[in-house]
Amino acid sequence: MKPPIKQKTSEWIKTTGAMKLVDGPGMGLDYIPWNFQCLPMDIAQERSTKKIVIQACSQLLKTQVMTAIAINKMYNDPANFAFASSSEDDIKKFKQGKFMPVIETSPVLAKLVTSKSDKAAANNAKQTELKNGTFIYWLNMNTPKDLRGITCSTVLLDEVSNLVIGEQGNPIKLAEGRTSTFGQDALTVVASTPLFKNDLINSEFNLSDKRYWYVTHKCGHEYRFEWDQVKFQFKQLENGRAIPDSTTSKLLCPHCEEVIDEHTRHQMVDKGRWIATNPDGEKGVVGFGISRMYSPLGTIEEMVARYADALYNFNLQTFMNNEMGEVWEDEYQKEVDIIALEQHKSDKFNLHNIPENALAICTSTDQQLDRLETTVIAFNEKDVWVLCHVFHRSHDCTKDESPAWNELEEFCKQQFKTPSGRIIPTLACFVDSGNATQTVYRFSSRWAKFSPIKGGKSIDADLFKQSTRGREKLVTLNTQAGKSTVRKLLNHLLSDDPDAAPTRLHFSSSLPFDYYEQLTAEELRPQGGRLMWLLKKGQKRNEALDCLNYALIAREYAVTKLGTKQPYRKLRQFKATSQEETTAAAAVQVQPVINKEETKTKPVPVKHTKVQRPRNNWFGK
Repeated sequence: MKPPIKQKTSEWIKTTGAMKLVDGPGMGLDYIPWNFQCLPMDIAQERSTKKIVIQACSQLLKTQVMTAIAINKMYNDPANFAFASSSEDDIKKFKQGKFMPVIETSPVLAKLVTSKSDKAAANNAKQTELKNGTFIYWLNMNTPKDLRGITCSTVLLDEVSNLVIGEQGNPIKLAEGRTSTFGQDALTVVASTPLFKNDLINSEFNLSDKRYWYVTHKCGHEYRFEWDQVKFQFKQLENGRAIPDSTTSKLLCPHCEEVIDEHTRHQMVDKGRWIATNPDGEKGVVGFGISRMYSPLGTIEEMVARYADALYNFNLQTFMNNEMGEVWEDEYQKEVDIIALEQHKSDKFNLHNIPENALAICTSTDQQLDRLETTVIAFNEKDVWVLCHVFHRSHDCTKDESPAWNELEEFCKQQFKTPSGRIIPTLACFVDSGNATQTVYRFSSRWAKFSPIKGGKSIDADLFKQSTRGREKLVTLNTQAGKSTVRKLLNHLLSDDPDAAPTRLHFSSSLPFDYYEQLTAEELRPQGGRLMWLLKKGQKRNEALDCLNYALIAREYAVTKLGTKQPYRKLRQFKATSQEETTAAAAVQVQPVINKEETKTKPVPVKHTKVQRPRNNWFGK
């Protein structure tokens, strides 16, 4: 066996025509790497390179570089190597639609692969045997057993952003383990279009030296293309909405602000260079990031058209991922300042001093082994007051006989009153059934206002949905959407214009000391290719968040049960009636109250007063 040829991969491809274009307008022509594609494939030959990470837009860098590294391995440095992707379907598409067509159309590579009809060759869906006895393995990273028993010098991992870290561990690390016996000759290539902040490709890229393609304008300024350098005007649509007008798009130099035409852009890209921006990256890990703004095959005007489409369809994530090659980070992923949040708590209201403009009450209960935690909110159209977060403790709250359930029943059935004595109707009491389903079902049968709830698995489902399990009625909640709403309202509360929020949150100073820490205990993290609210590392308590989430959904649920398209108008009518009754009843005698009152009305004798009681079940007991 001859030693590996000392020639850069990019030069070998250019001089031999070893790689043909297998799709697109240039199909069948020799593939000639663009300048920004050369270093990512050449650096794989350096022994100091342990890992190559490519976080890039779609169809510009990843596939060509991975294919080039693989075919150079086949022809110039034979050894087992593996391709892996996030699903069996994805690896099949890459194999049959991208890689094998390159091999079959190459005059120098086709003769290296054993024939499909060769019965002596070990060819199947999981492996392809070459004539020199080495293998190409095709692996599904979501199936850890695919990785066992395989030894290879190079693993090339595609579209890893769709992967999650499961019980078996990080799938990238598991794949890397297949190369351990090759020592300094081992190489891992990880490539993907990013999805979210800190997904697997973004995490790997952040550990690299983070190289970007820098261009130089004729004014002498060296920089990288970024989207805020693109300027355009907006055009009005017939439906009243405005979107960018792609025909007015211009790319400006951020230094001299001169307009850069397409010809100049191509020249700048061709003469650019890779610059590492993270000197603290792990040794031997090189990363490459690039956007479609560098593509010789498209224009800035076409990108603006796609941006306009993304804006119109409320899908900016797709643009940021596929066009810019960047992670999508929305307002919900921004960290909430707990200290700033605590500055908004108020001592002007609590459970015993409910605001007079409150229209209704909802409660929500989270069941734990040794306690029941309940949040009580009062609300109207615009405001939600978090009145309290209370605990009913007992030895084992999974059992019916636990005293905590009787305490909860008594607590929820009390008459919640304002300082003037007006009774505020309780519309709904949600009780989480997750940890003691049958116990919660039986408890909920004690009062019509009690509703057992359960968090749903789908993040695209309705906010709440009623269903029946056996003979029991259950309300399934979209807790992921609900938690996004909670975070949105918290962000509004801390904004420069909190009154612009669709719902204004108000927090009582009577809430537990760790309430706000629990309220912000979760963060959006990638899981299964989607963003999910999950506990932050090191956090153990999130009951306050769960209860507020349930209570806010209970509010939405309850107003739909009032039998009218104008539920808050009906609640205001009930409030007016209740105020009249309170005044009339107080004139006859002072009624005993449950809640403490800061003000009490003196009794004034009134004759022949007729008090009408409300008959609506949602308002009464």
